[in-house]
Amino acid sequence: MLSGLEKIVQSIAEMRNANSDAHGVGSRRIIIRGCEARLVMNSAITFCEYMISVHDK
Repeated sequence: MLSGLEKIVQSIAEMRNANSDAHGVGSRRIIIRGCEARLVMNSAITFCEYMISVHDK
């Protein structure tokens, strides 16, 4: 389950790093929509909250 959340975050991060306008790829740029950004953000938050709760036990 946790690896699934991690894969979501990692996949979007790789798309952003490899194919965004931050690296000048021009027309090959992948646009990350708001819904995808929210998915990554919420997945990262959920993963971190879980890890904190496990560590606190």
